[in-house]
Amino acid sequence: MSHVPKVFDAFARLLSYPDQHTAQAAELLYIILQGEIQEAADEIATFGNFLEQSGDWEVEEVFTSTFDVNPTCALEVGWHLFGEEYARGLFLVRMREEMRKYGLVESTELPDHLSHVLAIVASMPDDQAAKFVTACVQPAIEKMNEGLAAKETPYRHVMAALVKVVARKWGVCTSHDQQAVLASRKTGVDPLHAFPVAEVGCGGGCGGSCSEPAVVSLELDLPAHAPDA
Repeated sequence: MSHVPKVFDAFARLLSYPDQHTAQAAELLYIILQGEIQEAADEIATFGNFLEQSGDWEVEEVFTSTFDVNPTCALEVGWHLFGEEYARGLFLVRMREEMRKYGLVESTELPDHLSHVLAIVASMPDDQAAKFVTACVQPAIEKMNEGLAAKETPYRHVMAALVKVVARKWGVCTSHDQQAVLASRKTGVDPLHAFPVAEVGCGGGCGGSCSEPAVVSLELDLPAHAPDA
């Protein structure tokens, strides 16, 4: 898949509070995905039709009612991984560190908001992005997608497209991966240190040194990465 940073920057824009750039991001995303991941492009086209037929206030109202009211559809990655447990706080600190590392500006949203997390993915080198996405981002967006799939909201098409793009780029999230995330949640550790596949910026931050004995290492039998289109 080409234009990976642009794709994830566009998804980050679509999953932020709507503004004057939302329609432009949807159009760009559709153009890039068309012919590469047609199913994802079709999902974005459906969302684009909603934008064209709605006023600004309607889009804002739908965004708020979709993501800010129902916790099952919340856009905070750490919440879907850890709920309100202590590890969520560790994850927030690590996301803030990653944003600073790549010169990303925080918005009013928390550091683990999907718009921030996708911007981090867009900024990472390919090898680090693969580790981070597979260990932390995929399990979270799969849960978000499940929460949105049963709801009559246009934003379910954006999330469905994101899941398809991530699966094409990095492989399908398996039940084994989901179980490993749940296991890390029970230990109360930072997933960026708990998973060898997600050792992003070891040393310092919420997890301390990767060599610390308190860190639980969970080996993941990850699926082979799907080839780029």
